[in-house]
Amino acid sequence: MNRLPVHDDEMKERLVRQYTGGRTASLRKMFEAEYKTMCDALDGSLKDPKSGQRELLRKRRSQALHVIQRLGVDTTDWPRINAFCRDKRIAGAEFYDLGPEELAALTVKLRGIERRGGLNPQRPEPRLSSRPETAKEQVIYMPLEGGPIC
Repeated sequence: MNRLPVHDDEMKERLVRQYTGGRTASLRKMFEAEYKTMCDALDGSLKDPKSGQRELLRKRRSQALHVIQRLGVDTTDWPRINAFCRDKRIAGAEFYDLGPEELAALTVKLRGIERRGGLNPQRPEPRLSSRPETAKEQVIYMPLEGGPIC
């Protein structure tokens, strides 16, 4: 109650009546559950309304960075992350310019790239010929015309 921007007895009584259903105006006569509900509501009203949006942005950035790291990009090097995200095929913008929805779409796209083998998919090994490997082949040069043979 003391952290509220306006703190007077009349406001306190109105809040107590509101959360007790009009049963009492005394803070001391409130049940514990009523008091807890009132405190939770007041804490929620004192929080920054953008904090939930910031938390969502932080979570989405973390998810995207985790997948970028699994793809082999050094996530401790911000210029490299931004260069990776600037590619039109990836996001087309700097990493820090991406909002929560764009980060979610980026994460889905990166997971698809990961499922398909990553950024530089390994090419299959060339098939070896069916004949067994023998000693190295030698080339012998033999002149066909009647020149001198050494």
